[in-house]
Amino acid sequence: MIQGIVPPIPTPLAADELIDVEATRRLVELNIRAGVDAIWVLGTTGRFDFVTDREQLRFAELVAELVDGRVPLVLNVSDMGTRRVLDKAARFDHLPYDAYAALCPWFQKLNRGDMTDFYTQLADELSRPLFIYNAEWVVNVLDFDHLRELAAHPRIIGAKDVMADYTRLLEWPRAEREAVGFAYLIGASLVARSAAFEADGSVTALSGVFPELCVAIWRAVGLGDHEAASRHEQQFMQLTRAVGLGHSMACLDVMFRHRGLGETICGHPISRLDDATARRVIDIVEASGVLT
Repeated sequence: MIQGIVPPIPTPLAADELIDVEATRRLVELNIRAGVDAIWVLGTTGRFDFVTDREQLRFAELVAELVDGRVPLVLNVSDMGTRRVLDKAARFDHLPYDAYAALCPWFQKLNRGDMTDFYTQLADELSRPLFIYNAEWVVNVLDFDHLRELAAHPRIIGAKDVMADYTRLLEWPRAEREAVGFAYLIGASLVARSAAFEADGSVTALSGVFPELCVAIWRAVGLGDHEAASRHEQQFMQLTRAVGLGHSMACLDVMFRHRGLGETICGHPISRLDDATARRVIDIVEASGVLT
């Protein structure tokens, strides 16, 4: 099972919005050194919706080359229909990704049967096992019972679920999930709470730029070191507050540059923060102590 800290890494870009190779190298090595358990590629934080198809392929190839089998890799292949997802995924089949992930089509509302058929056909036909990507900001969101139903499919191996109610995990014990080979990863920002309620892992945007902090939280909970988990979670929540000072990607972009990782992770039309707001983001990062 793919579990633990699974950062959805951003996609480093040069000024011309082509992949920044050296920045990608720095980002991958930062995550590997931090001890992450897997890496999620070209997700929402990776701006799969902005990066061109050609550059998506270049990035997927580059990340696979740089990781070189050191951790499992999940590649998001979301698109607006079953056949489009299958066609898109086929472009990456030559690469050593361990699983694909897909959002439910997000433009128009589907009924429950349509959503079931979408994921079932993907699971049957994709060349890699499938993660369900369930996000509250799209039109078609699967409820908790629907996720549990789809978990019975042998090639649906997990879900990234962006949700606010952690307590519902208590209704689905980890042993039951393990019995069907299903990893329940939480996409919300409270890493310690995710671990405490026995989620199988965390896939949260900040973890790609601050992987060492998320790994420290996850491990502290696992060791029963509640003092360390609480201290690190407080730092993480300060970073979360900073991300809320403007467009979340623009705020994360400031943090990315402040860490010396690269020039940008934002493609057009997302604009950079104004200088005053960017300074506020940096001040919060510095005050959190996460970089000391």
